[in-house]
Amino acid sequence: MVLDGVDGCGKSTQARLLTERLEADGRSPLHLREPGSTPLGEELREIFLSRRHDLSPKVEVLLVAAARRAMLDEIVEPALAAGRDVVCERFHSSTFAYQGTAGGLELDRIEQLLTDWASDPVPDLIVLLDIDVATASDRRGAATDRMEDRGLEFQERVARGYRAYAERPGVVLIDGAREADEVAESVWKELAACAS
Repeated sequence: MVLDGVDGCGKSTQARLLTERLEADGRSPLHLREPGSTPLGEELREIFLSRRHDLSPKVEVLLVAAARRAMLDEIVEPALAAGRDVVCERFHSSTFAYQGTAGGLELDRIEQLLTDWASDPVPDLIVLLDIDVATASDRRGAATDRMEDRGLEFQERVARGYRAYAERPGVVLIDGAREADEVAESVWKELAACAS
């Protein structure tokens, strides 16, 4: 499954809590992040987030698609084949919201690229944590990378992108502004419903 949302929405906290709950349930989950999780993905993440580079949204899409494909090939496919659960922070929903909606790229072209090159296997559930961007910014604190440097207006566009993405089948929007344990319970219920 995927946990996603604007910077500061709590996806890392929720991914950790879900992974811990799955472990307590006797399972052996993997907690991944993207871009990242593989050696190549982590190097691409450094480039993607670095303030040393002024990347266009088109370059960003290609970097995250390459990192995603590496993660799917090297980690996700083998894990699923072994019967393990995979919890991933970010996926296509991020690309749709950040580079598409907020970055101004054509959504159809982004989706075609991702479908052709970085969509197998697909997540069984995508949970988007919805939160006011000012609240998310306060939670997150000072910007630490070039994506966070883009400010609240950019994050507002990102949030609109996520809300549009939430209208798709297999995608659930959860109120991320609540206490972490309340959000975690909602995430668990959605995962249980998806599995039944």
